[in-house]
Amino acid sequence: MPILESWSRRGFLGAVMAAPSLAFGEELSSPPPYAGLGGFVDDEPAGFTLSNATLLDHRGRVRKGMGVRVEGARIVELGEQVKGGTDLEGDWLVPGFTDACSHLGLVEIGAEPGSRDDGDGPSITPDARAWDGYNPFAAPVAVTRVAGITHTILCPKMNRLVSGQAALVRTAGRTVDEAVLRAPVALCVSMGHGGLGGDGAPKSRIGVGRALREWVDKAPEPRPLRARDDKKKDSGDDDLSPAEAVTRTARERRIKVLVSVDRADDIERALDWLDSSGFDGVLVGCAEGWMVADLLADAALPVILGPLMVQPDSFDHPHARYDNAAILHAAGVPLAFASRGNHFARGLRVDAGVLVAHGLPWEAAVRALTVGAAEAFSIPGLGRMGRGGRASFFRASGDPLQPRTRIKDVWIGGRLTSQKTRQSELYEQFKTLR
Repeated sequence: MPILESWSRRGFLGAVMAAPSLAFGEELSSPPPYAGLGGFVDDEPAGFTLSNATLLDHRGRVRKGMGVRVEGARIVELGEQVKGGTDLEGDWLVPGFTDACSHLGLVEIGAEPGSRDDGDGPSITPDARAWDGYNPFAAPVAVTRVAGITHTILCPKMNRLVSGQAALVRTAGRTVDEAVLRAPVALCVSMGHGGLGGDGAPKSRIGVGRALREWVDKAPEPRPLRARDDKKKDSGDDDLSPAEAVTRTARERRIKVLVSVDRADDIERALDWLDSSGFDGVLVGCAEGWMVADLLADAALPVILGPLMVQPDSFDHPHARYDNAAILHAAGVPLAFASRGNHFARGLRVDAGVLVAHGLPWEAAVRALTVGAAEAFSIPGLGRMGRGGRASFFRASGDPLQPRTRIKDVWIGGRLTSQKTRQSELYEQFKTLR
């Protein structure tokens, strides 16, 4: 099937806006109008060498005079001995950042219901899949990619009790299959907030607790380990509904359960619920985590902070403060960072710099942006630069947490990506008034 025939209506409209030959009424020419759409400049990974770089690794170590050689999608050599190729003249090479929870590509215009694909249905929908609504041509995807964010954990909007499944998505790809790297990685649950949406939603914290316990009590029991691993033997999945099958997968700890929670007492209840249910949990939000930092450290669960600039402007987090990350890090809590958004996911790295200004060690912020999500969701290799690893990194003019730093180039899976966005195209179109 030709590629144009497989596009959705929204994907086609995004292509029209993104392709200069169509947007400005110019005559079609080679390469075809869809070349470069989805972010990749090249159709396949190609070998290249970069030298004389300042290398920043996931531990926050900075080393000058480094080089990297890439073949296909992999890094085959890394170090001072790598010479030749493109001289980066001291620019920084940084492992790609991962937004550990976003709605990227699920919303085009927030005020337009027809462009929102971030959630739907009853209060409990374990079988809902975030990637079913992902649009790789959505304008915010390119804007986020050029800010150095190469991957995201794509989540449905967590405004329901059990809102569905999350996936690991890279911020480039012409098709959904090309962009989605791993699915599912987590089942998304919301606690604490009274008045969650969806049919049959509880209206108070008392109702939330009762509904979650009832959901777990009705869920299928985990299978014995041997039955889970026996691919030839009928596992009994045919007897389960899709929602029941996903829930049992979570109960067997084969995917994480991502719990959205902010208030300190709600965090305590979430930890108790995860422990009693036997889920492999990750917490997201935790705006008041600093108040129960020792409790979180003892639980040894990963915490995804986000949005990072959360204010004490809600009864769900009246004690939010900017040194939350610093206090949690000092207590030994493993951290990752998330935008929890779509259009402003691009600001994640600069927001992390604000946390550094409020006491979080710079090295800890770098780790949270690079491997924080990988460690939280058990995704090997993500966010690291090393021999044999995937070549997903970006070139920056300096410290990537500084707002004045320019992101010059981004590679994902060994492929150079485009620096064009909807904003840059509008600038080029209207910079000279006629």
